[in-house]
Amino acid sequence: MITAAPAPSYALPLLALAMTLATAHAAAPVAADRAALETATDAIFAPWNRRDTPGCAVAVYRDGAIAFQRGYGMASLELGVPIGPDSVFDIGSTSKQFTAASVLLLARDGKLSLDDDIRIHLPEMPDYGRRITIRHLLEHTSGLRDYIALLILGGTAFDDQATDAQTLDAIVRQRALDFAPGSEHLYSNTGYFLAGQIVERVSGLSLPAFAQARIFAPLGMRDTRFRRDHAELVPGRAMAYARAEASPDAQPGDGAMAYRLDQPHWDQVGDGSVHTTIGDLLRWDRNFYAPTVGSAAMLAQMQQPGTLADGKRIDYGLGLKMGEYRGMTTVRHGGAWGGYRAELLRFPQRHLSAAVLCNFAEAQPQRWSERVAELWLGLPPSPSQARADPQREPVRPSPAQLQRWSGVYRQAGSGELRRIVHADGRLSLHHFGGEFALRPVSGTEFELSAPSPATLRFHEDSGERPRRMSVSADGRTRDYLAIDLAAPTLAELQAYAGRYRCGELGRDYEFAFVDGALRQLDPRFPAVALEPLERDRFVQGLVGYRFHRGADGRIDRVSLDAGRVRDLGCTRL
Repeated sequence: MITAAPAPSYALPLLALAMTLATAHAAAPVAADRAALETATDAIFAPWNRRDTPGCAVAVYRDGAIAFQRGYGMASLELGVPIGPDSVFDIGSTSKQFTAASVLLLARDGKLSLDDDIRIHLPEMPDYGRRITIRHLLEHTSGLRDYIALLILGGTAFDDQATDAQTLDAIVRQRALDFAPGSEHLYSNTGYFLAGQIVERVSGLSLPAFAQARIFAPLGMRDTRFRRDHAELVPGRAMAYARAEASPDAQPGDGAMAYRLDQPHWDQVGDGSVHTTIGDLLRWDRNFYAPTVGSAAMLAQMQQPGTLADGKRIDYGLGLKMGEYRGMTTVRHGGAWGGYRAELLRFPQRHLSAAVLCNFAEAQPQRWSERVAELWLGLPPSPSQARADPQREPVRPSPAQLQRWSGVYRQAGSGELRRIVHADGRLSLHHFGGEFALRPVSGTEFELSAPSPATLRFHEDSGERPRRMSVSADGRTRDYLAIDLAAPTLAELQAYAGRYRCGELGRDYEFAFVDGALRQLDPRFPAVALEPLERDRFVQGLVGYRFHRGADGRIDRVSLDAGRVRDLGCTRL
């Protein structure tokens, strides 16, 4: 055996120096790459990295650790507090995974089954003649009408206080479902609100207390909580904002005056209301790879796509949405409540996640989390990002081309309406009370950034007007058919006027013919005109009204449609 001679003592410092230089040389590109990644990430959020705008907290998790975290914009415009890694945000519906995990922990304890009829635990729920299970609630396949739409239709405003008791009462009053349980997948906050109620009744603890004891505390999520009281103080909370017209009292250069507070006042838990930080979400994200809370089997169950009664798979599991992005599996969920917006996007095959928590209503965390992930995964820009490159020559369809696509479109299955408006040389989508610009990719294809990313394609069947619009988002494409709008006479409009009793909402609706238009009267709001669709059909904002005629041909009732609430009937008095 040959043994190497030891290095002379004078050579040791030279060897150490050589090794140091070699290490520095190898590390330099890594440091340079990281600096480039951070700079590119900063560029995504540059428009909100200011002292006069709200913004976002952003984090990248890689292999169970934080690879990047940074705050952009202000947590409080009034106090001048910037957003940082410890800023607390309401994450809206991203909260649903914590409610689903709470239910599954009780199932592991043997205290309930996902296949339980919900009336075992909530006996006050009506008997719809069809069995609704806890699984239906968690997979959004129950058919139960969405409580948010029910409360709004019933006269509750977002600025009002809304409690668990009010919400449960509104749900229990419903005498019909949107569809038979298990036959469709339609996102409904009612399912997760009721799941939270079940957790409380089965465990004997409030949902906030149960989640604290069984999830947040064991994971060390010290800054995370379900907030049940809108007046509760939350240390480190970023306030939420929405755009507003500049105040006439604003001083020159006072950009913050262009925003207004948009803090939620509703106090339900289960479907939302988790407040957390990007640091705490790392601990939850890490739990999916090395479980401390639950088990690998339980967490896999959360990520198992559901199945409808006809065997069709859906892309939703238990509080999580499964999909694909750039050829890789994704597990994700977004949230929006008041002016808060959130997205937690996981690429399990690459053990990388992106979290984007924002405090302004126009934020696009779904798209931004994808852009951040592309950077840190080392992917080239997606085709949509390449098309959005400001250096790229913009597509400019002619006014005639744009006008051709304006109109109202209805989704055949759900009855949801979408209005496309041509004005000021561009197309926009009018939806959820807002106006969202469409960016042309070609004369027939347009991209939408908000309220959520989508691609719209218009198709002509025959004749002068388009007949179909396809909307692609989240890996699904839905077709909307153009509506031939009616032009009712003044006498026909007057025939709809009257008072209608909506027993399931606990209120009356009154319609009156005022200033040449049919209007729905509400003492708290301006009497906005209903816009005619087909005969006996009108729309006002998100709500569709369909008037029905009796055997004598006279109007005797009206039914309301609001996307996640279908065919809610009101009888004419």
